[in-house]
Amino acid sequence: MFEDHHIPPDSCHLLGDSGYPCRRYLLTPFPRPQTDSQAAYNRAHKKTRSIVERGIGQLKRRFHVLHGEVRLNPEKTCQVILACALLHNICKKRNIQLPDENVADADDNMEVEDEHQEVQLPQDAANGTRFREVFCNHHFHAEP
Repeated sequence: MFEDHHIPPDSCHLLGDSGYPCRRYLLTPFPRPQTDSQAAYNRAHKKTRSIVERGIGQLKRRFHVLHGEVRLNPEKTCQVILACALLHNICKKRNIQLPDENVADADDNMEVEDEHQEVQLPQDAANGTRFREVFCNHHFHAEP
């Protein structure tokens, strides 16, 4: 949807690890941060991805259907995931505990790591890397 311009530019962004190509809509970490701003950006990126991964782990703990392959057509699969997310939010609002809340779950406690490997980017990724630099400098500029 981002690539087909169904979502307005800069209205929101996706976060990806270093295995994804950097795009205007898909922000990835700097492979080797050179400035304090880039290091701050990478810390914020990692922290945010960590929160997302923790949420996904909670969803998977509450709804076992999300642990593996959902063998339905893509439209039905989206409906199942949406229903799980809605029910999960209702449970959170009503303080309904996750199953086995005291048992550590590998997905729920996942530490997000970036290997900082250099990825061979396609030709059009240069626009994404330039955007990431501008985004970083605008949002993570060093305090005077």
